Amino acid sequence: MTTCSFRNLVLLLENKLELDEKLEVLEHLDRCPICRDAVYQIARDRDEALFIPQPRRAEKIVA
Repeated sequence: MTTCSFRNLVLLLENKLELDEKLEVLEHLDRCPICRDAVYQIARDRDEALFIPQPRRAEKIVA
């Protein structure tokens, strides 16, 4: 991967790349701070989407 590819970053996080492709993307990440930041942002946004706050449960615990 000689150029930045958002698609490849997403596929890396979804673990859908073959070993050679994964190594190529990881080598690119070593050299590219923009893509490293993009991976961080994508991973952070995905983690936030997994957690849905349930305020009524919090009210029961507090009460």
